Amino acid sequence: MIGKQLGSYQIIDKLGAGGMASVYLGYQAAVDRQVAIKVLPPHPGLDSAFVERFEQEARTIAKLQHPHILPLFDYGKQDDIIYLVMAYVDGGTLEDRIAQGGIQLRTIEKILREIASALDYAHRQGIIHRDIKPANILLDGEGHALLADFGIAKLAESSANLTGTGVVGTPAYMSPEQAQGLSIDPRSDIYSLGVVVYQMLTGEQPFDAPSAMQLILKIIQDPPPNILQKVASLPEELGEVMQTVLAKDPDERYQTASAFAEAFSQAIHQDRDSLAAIRAALPLEDQPTEVREKPTILLGQNTSDHTTGQTVIVQQGVSPLVLLGGFAIIAVALVLVVLLIVTRDDDEPNVVDTPVVSLPTETPPQPTDLPQPTTPTFGQVRFGMSAIPGDTVMLEVSALDEPSAGHVYIAWLVNTAQDTYIKLGELRLDLLGSAELTYTDPEGEILPILYNAVYISEETDATTDTLNGDVVYRAAVPIEVSQVLRQILVESPDGLNGGSLLDGAKSEVEAAVRHAGLASNAATAASMHSHAEHTINILRGERIDYDGDGSGVNPGRGVGLYTFLEQMETLLVEAVTQEDATPDLQRNAEFLRVCLQNTRLRANRIIALEQELLASDSVEAVQEQAAESTLLAAQLNDGDDLNENGRIELFEGECGLAQISDSAIYITNMDVIKVE
Repeated sequence: MIGKQLGSYQIIDKLGAGGMASVYLGYQAAVDRQVAIKVLPPHPGLDSAFVERFEQEARTIAKLQHPHILPLFDYGKQDDIIYLVMAYVDGGTLEDRIAQGGIQLRTIEKILREIASALDYAHRQGIIHRDIKPANILLDGEGHALLADFGIAKLAESSANLTGTGVVGTPAYMSPEQAQGLSIDPRSDIYSLGVVVYQMLTGEQPFDAPSAMQLILKIIQDPPPNILQKVASLPEELGEVMQTVLAKDPDERYQTASAFAEAFSQAIHQDRDSLAAIRAALPLEDQPTEVREKPTILLGQNTSDHTTGQTVIVQQGVSPLVLLGGFAIIAVALVLVVLLIVTRDDDEPNVVDTPVVSLPTETPPQPTDLPQPTTPTFGQVRFGMSAIPGDTVMLEVSALDEPSAGHVYIAWLVNTAQDTYIKLGELRLDLLGSAELTYTDPEGEILPILYNAVYISEETDATTDTLNGDVVYRAAVPIEVSQVLRQILVESPDGLNGGSLLDGAKSEVEAAVRHAGLASNAATAASMHSHAEHTINILRGERIDYDGDGSGVNPGRGVGLYTFLEQMETLLVEAVTQEDATPDLQRNAEFLRVCLQNTRLRANRIIALEQELLASDSVEAVQEQAAESTLLAAQLNDGDDLNENGRIELFEGECGLAQISDSAIYITNMDVIKVE
């Protein structure tokens, strides 16, 4: 495979192999980036039905856009090889980190909160992972966790007569209901996440057995071990948390991943300050996880080099307990042995392939109505800043065809709704078909609120200012995205005096910062109560008499921070749900949504702290709460450099409103495609 070209990707090196796929390091010259390419080898089961199912699942995965979910860039089929293209992360897996030992509680907490946020996001999209395990959690160079392998499993129909209704999981991390082949919901993923956390805490899995079937039986029948008997130094409260998350009955577990993560944090933080700090640093979703009526069950993959922890397929509808009779055990063992022999690829290292238990099947799942596959890209359009964010546009292209004889390429910035445009300049290709072009608006306009597309046309006159020729390449986002950006950054009918929603939010934050500070510095309880009331009313947009003096006062603008946050989030949802919204648009919008969520959760915490001030008759008794509230109020706008790397990033716990000002233009970045 090394040296082979798959689509627009050059195979550079092999990274690993597992039961269902090999993973290669690839290079995409068009955008000058390294990628990870997961290749499913040729197999008799790769018929047209399998390929169709593969494409449906891949398009579903590509919709997942979250800071802690490994993004799927592309997928395809070439020469009977099916492949997935993902972001390349060189920090290793959580499995590698666990093998090193000695993971600190705070590190475990950080990983848990990040993955919990990702899981709850996926569950809200109606997607269940089904194969949560350390090998499927990647760690980037700064220690951030990325949940991977919302993947495609090999449907071993020719080997085990599967019909497509099998679901997968790794036995040691399966929930009891998953191990029995019963229908599952997000709480199965939460159980598996609990097993991962147990392993991070102890270095081993809660259940162990010589065979997969014995292990499954233990998971179904045996009570979860008391983690305090493994590591006596852990807080006693943590034992209760782990018993809850590993409960046999899904109704007795935490109902969201965030609820599990929050309980974990409460158990390990013995003082108010440290708990408040982690809540602010790594906020969790405060809305309940709601699973759609028919969640998409994604078939997981295993790309680990280890032969332990393999993903297996358990057929839904029949409990493996019925297989535990003597002859059934022999039959299952024979199936596993045969599969290990017939599925070995002599051209690859001897990695044990996925054992398959073939059981009776129910009605096959119905295909999901999903968008068309991605198309090849030839570069990218990015907006940047010269004087203000968005006044500059940068166009980079590669592998373009030479223009027709007697023609040149001219790039144009276009508003597709109004059919207006401005000339960016001539694109002069090098020998590789590459070119770069940068344009800064002389009037300092925010270009992405005025234009939503870039056209590259063939013109006979390089000096023309009129788009006359054929458009041969283009890049575009829905015009609604430009309209959304205008309301967030420039002007909105819901803004203050017609101003932007972001400016409205910042105005309320400025007032809240001032009054949280006044409450913190108050000399008397009455003054503290008064300013605590002001702070809460400013954030909520209310006029409630919290301090009991007979009148509710709101010295802010009267709209409330929450109102502006909700309006901006609604607009972002509107942008990413357009029919022609791209994965990049969805991912970049999700980053902005994270900043809005950070701001909302900080505001929630400020209100809780100000309510503690209202309940206290002593200024001295609540000095810590007042100081924390003041700090969080400043972070509403400024954000927080949580990882102390010198910049505030678009991650949970870091960005605030100020980062939206600087980064909102990125949602209009777009890929260049060829016009057919």
